[in-house]
Amino acid sequence: MDTVRTLAEVTRTANRRHDARAEELNGLRLAMATFALQLDAFEMRAGEALKAGIRPEMAVPARDVGRRLQKER
Repeated sequence: MDTVRTLAEVTRTANRRHDARAEELNGLRLAMATFALQLDAFEMRAGEALKAGIRPEMAVPARDVGRRLQKER
């Protein structure tokens, strides 16, 4: 059995590893960007709740989650 690998085989293997790492890196970048957007949305909702006078210990009913908070008159 010949254990000598040709340059083309070595290059192909290295490219496959590089492609897998690049794909994983792109997936991690997407996950970080998604997390940043979700965090921004959460901070906006939390800020609106504070402006509306809702204290953190007050529970928001599940049916109201995601709705825009309105100020009391």
